[in-house]
Amino acid sequence: MEQGSSHATLKDYPAGSFATGWTDIVDTSNGVLFYNRDAGKAAVGRLDSSGNHTTIQEYNNFSRGWTNVVSTPNGILFYNRNNGLGAVGRIDGSGNFTTTRSYHAGAFSPGWTSVYSSPRGIEYRNASTGARAAGYIDENGNHVTR
Repeated sequence: MEQGSSHATLKDYPAGSFATGWTDIVDTSNGVLFYNRDAGKAAVGRLDSSGNHTTIQEYNNFSRGWTNVVSTPNGILFYNRNNGLGAVGRIDGSGNFTTTRSYHAGAFSPGWTSVYSSPRGIEYRNASTGARAAGYIDENGNHVTR
């Protein structure tokens, strides 16, 4: 380990330990969300201090097609770059997922190739055009563009 590095492997999981096909995995304050955009499946799991993973909820009827899933302090943003569709949801302390807000196609600009959470909020970037935008999820679960 390099000097000043704080990375430590707590546990190794061999191939087959987790389901395959997850297209997005995001950490939230109430667990890790695993999402498969093609199958419309999701799961919520937790890691303990020793690195042991426990799946606490599984969803077989999740919305399909989200191209970007981003965890923020006030909710999880789901975005579809093809049509500008969006949604915001939250995971409670028991691992239950609830959609708090849905946005119709075109509510977000389509074409964002990178969507990520930063200390400044949610950053949107289009790799082809160089366009950028910023927003955030407020305490009520609404997306606000800056």
